[in-house]
Amino acid sequence: MKIRSVIALASLMLTATLLAASLSAFQRAQLRLAWLADVAGRNVLIVRLGGSSGAIKPPGRDFLTFVSELTGFERYALRATGGRRPNAFDYYTQYVSEGYFSLRGYRLADGRWLAQDAKEAVVGFGLRELLGRTVAVKGHEVRVVGVLTSMENRGWPDSEAEKTVFLPWRLSRGLPTFFVEFSSEQAARDALPILQRWLQDHGHDAYEAKPLANLYGLELRRKLRNVLGGAMLWGVLGAVLVAGANLTTFQLARALERIRELGIRRAVGASRRDVLREALSASAVWAAFGLALGLPLAYALVAGWFEARTGLDARLTPVAAGGTGLGLLFLALASAYLPARWAAGQPPACAVRGFAASLPQKRLGLAVTSLALGMAALVVQLGVSRSADEHTRKLVGDLSIDTAVYSSFLFMSSRSLTDPRGVVPLNHGDYEALLISPLAAELRAHAYVEAYSGSLAGPAGETYTYVRAYEGVYPELAGARLLAGRWPRPGNDEAAIGYELAERLFGRTDVLGLKLLALGQRWKLVGVYAGGGEALPGNAASDQLLLLREDLGGTLPRARCEILVEKNPRAAKEIFAAIGRFLTARHASPELAPVKPFTANDLAPEVRAVLLELTAAYRFLAVVILLLAGVGLAAQTAMIAQLETRALGIRRAVGASRGRAFFELLIPVLRAALLAGVLGAGAGVLVSYWVVRAHAVTWAFSWVAVVAVVLAAPLLAALAAALPAWRAVRRPPAEAMRVE
Repeated sequence: MKIRSVIALASLMLTATLLAASLSAFQRAQLRLAWLADVAGRNVLIVRLGGSSGAIKPPGRDFLTFVSELTGFERYALRATGGRRPNAFDYYTQYVSEGYFSLRGYRLADGRWLAQDAKEAVVGFGLRELLGRTVAVKGHEVRVVGVLTSMENRGWPDSEAEKTVFLPWRLSRGLPTFFVEFSSEQAARDALPILQRWLQDHGHDAYEAKPLANLYGLELRRKLRNVLGGAMLWGVLGAVLVAGANLTTFQLARALERIRELGIRRAVGASRRDVLREALSASAVWAAFGLALGLPLAYALVAGWFEARTGLDARLTPVAAGGTGLGLLFLALASAYLPARWAAGQPPACAVRGFAASLPQKRLGLAVTSLALGMAALVVQLGVSRSADEHTRKLVGDLSIDTAVYSSFLFMSSRSLTDPRGVVPLNHGDYEALLISPLAAELRAHAYVEAYSGSLAGPAGETYTYVRAYEGVYPELAGARLLAGRWPRPGNDEAAIGYELAERLFGRTDVLGLKLLALGQRWKLVGVYAGGGEALPGNAASDQLLLLREDLGGTLPRARCEILVEKNPRAAKEIFAAIGRFLTARHASPELAPVKPFTANDLAPEVRAVLLELTAAYRFLAVVILLLAGVGLAAQTAMIAQLETRALGIRRAVGASRGRAFFELLIPVLRAALLAGVLGAGAGVLVSYWVVRAHAVTWAFSWVAVVAVVLAAPLLAALAAALPAWRAVRRPPAEAMRVE
């Protein structure tokens, strides 16, 4: 098979893979959203506490009376949520009214529904072992009479029901949430603005009304909007244009090769329409071959990788396969049409002698444009990834990936919100026991810190923050960077202050040497540091005060303790889990959750995951488009060589070496590729800035990476164009000069 045929087939295969993955992800997401909307009920409105601050005035009986008079009203149900204690066994609780379970579509896996006039409970599937038992919940002894079916696959907001205890509404405490069902989706849509207006008119500004279905699939909608609607949409369009340019080049080169054959066919009676029809039919066959190769690639390789990186299910669907086939057929026919018209329009008298009345243009610009698009996608993924890491560092601090935190704080709602077990209250004895255990041999560094919350006052103002009393190399492990002065030394009642806290308390004056009252003692400020932007377990935020536990005189009441460890470079990550098991065993309390390590990835803000999803999408696009650009450059080089075969033969005949002729073919390609690298890098920088700022994240970029991308473009072009150029210059001069 000739190299041009391989290039055309590769373009079709890569395009089919990209189209199949994108269409499959979109269709599966839409099916999932439709299912979630049906589960939630398209005709149900939720009235709940919104994000407003200030005094909260919940709706009362007058609201229920008003709702019951709306057109299409069917029924309502109430729910309230119980609070949690952080360091004690405490079930996550919801108080529900009559009809709540049926309105929400919850079903029983075992037992029966609770009676509102009895001390009974229904539990989520994750607490099914409680069925038939009497348990203490929020000061009430209740008997568990039913277990719900698992709702883990329904996602938020129903996934929290897995480990929830549902109690009768008459025992409720807390702010109510209202669920209102109407006879139809249209009736609910008509009632929504009426409810919103009633809440505002009656002083319930803290409450909001919205369709319940809108709360389902929020994460999926975000992924669709950011990944498919943003990165993938424009990337797919760019890839299709690149593939179209490659196929057009292939068809032109093929027409040039067959110009004598086409002329003979025209001379013996074939019409232009016959030639055009034949070319388009051949293109349809190429599209079928590309589809046959691209769909298995999308199914076997791309779908799993795409889902792992973006969280979108891209398994191939019949509809996506059909849509890909139609798209590929249209692309192949559209790319073949102009070359076929050019070939069919050549005068037979010229064509039978191998001449063309006009020659196709050298469309190097199309291939260069595709290279620029690929480089832009590459730069975008570099910029978004760098910004995600920089934003994480800004909020968390310079916490090493080899560092783990064991905390007494209730943190990471995805792990602990619905867990009835509280968090183990760690103490200094746990730290001392760890240091004399065999596990300590696997550690490079360790620290212990106690956090105390309270108010600090200075000449410029007063603020509420944390004071951290530490032992060991805590500032190093916590990712704090010294900006001025030094770290505290023992025996001198010294402290280091975060730069944000220093500005709040003292203004912009030099604080080194000043005294600050904290925890009943006066501390001399000897250092100013920069840390994380938020107070998270283990990290030293920039609005906190650090001092030595030794100078504090030991542990004070209300201390929340944390242990930080950094493993040896050769130690396995399993050491973190082993330390967690060690600390759990020391307390040996089955009523408390096991101690688990938090790493920098666990503490990272949610937006980091969003940006990394976009990074994966742009990386995928960069790979596909650069591959298409590579085959396009190879095709264009082959086309240039074919159009200049006679000229190459003459230059070789008058003494030009193969190497010189080879570089004469490559130099225009390399020049254009360098321009493509510059334009692509510039576009990528602008797009990455727009993407990052759209998520309210500080943009960061490595300009060294930009320079590397610009220089990589000619290298990629040289690799792509080398083979067709070398094949052209290897042709004997006598044979090349005979080419018309």
